[in-house]
Amino acid sequence: MTNSKLLTHHIKAMGMPFLVKIVVPVGRNFRAERLLQELTQYLQRIDRDFSPFRPSSLVCQFQRGELAAMDFTSEFQEVYGIASQAQKITGGAFDPFFDGTYDPTGIVKGWAIQRAFTRYLQPLLTNETLAAAAINGAGDMQVGISETTDFRWQVGVEDPQDRQQLLARYQLGNGAMATSGTSQHGEHIVRQGSQCQLQQATVLADELITADVWATAAIALGAARFNRLTNNQFSTILVDQTDRIVHE
Repeated sequence: MTNSKLLTHHIKAMGMPFLVKIVVPVGRNFRAERLLQELTQYLQRIDRDFSPFRPSSLVCQFQRGELAAMDFTSEFQEVYGIASQAQKITGGAFDPFFDGTYDPTGIVKGWAIQRAFTRYLQPLLTNETLAAAAINGAGDMQVGISETTDFRWQVGVEDPQDRQQLLARYQLGNGAMATSGTSQHGEHIVRQGSQCQLQQATVLADELITADVWATAAIALGAARFNRLTNNQFSTILVDQTDRIVHE
């Protein structure tokens, strides 16, 4: 798309960098300062409420038994419900109680990105202020385009053994991609058996929450059980411990 310009911005929140990209039609006078301020404030507030490392967060209060049901915010209720449903549909592979206490960390980032995109970026695509927009947090992303553009987002799946190499490339209009694995964060996902030996799982879906849940579940389940449970309903790249792609 030649009649547009791509703007890239970085936001620091939740202990990680978020990358916000917007495509502005040439001739359109769009000032991104307010948008970026709103996105930053939103992501930082989510961190304050959901961080398992902040004693004052809602999650930590809930873990200590100090948060009554009547004190749940609508967002806390939403995340709790999504995490519980994810545990059910994945047969426990996604488990917000994996360490004995409630910890929705595995879903909060994807949920926050998706909600930020829907709240702050999607309206600008709907009214065609922007031609395209994307939010990426540590490789998990939600992207979108306006109805009248031919722009497509070019996204890639990194090789877990060599981050300079790509295992696959995709063109996305509207959609999401999430990757879970052990190469950067170690063994932080509980595996459900000795045959569950994936080192990385990437899932593409319409919504990031869905992609995020199933990417995590794939690591816990292993390729065979993951494929049986999902029945090939997603585009996926599953990589085993020898850096071999076992499903795509």
